[in-house]
Amino acid sequence: MSNSIVFHHGRDDTVHIIDPDGLPHFDELPPLFDIVVAVINAGYKGVVVDEKKLASGRFIIGLSVIKGTPEGQIIQDLAAKDGKQLPSIGIVLEQIKNQYAVSGGHHD
Repeated sequence: MSNSIVFHHGRDDTVHIIDPDGLPHFDELPPLFDIVVAVINAGYKGVVVDEKKLASGRFIIGLSVIKGTPEGQIIQDLAAKDGKQLPSIGIVLEQIKNQYAVSGGHHD
């Protein structure tokens, strides 16, 4: 059991209870976060990154998605690939744009 337990109310409206010692620690963010940052910078609101400081001084980075959005679903699918080759940032942004075009929706 950790000295820190994190209660996180995610964008998916779910309360997540996390034992940080049970999570892998990285000195560098995984490649998926390059895609996530590009999606956020493109103005899509269905993906959010939250940062929480732990009692140990380390930080936990949480990725939340809104599954009802194209970007949320695509990022969730990419996260499930767990170490497999990810598409380029350009391809992901094009997929999101195409999903919005097909659904007739738009992102805010």
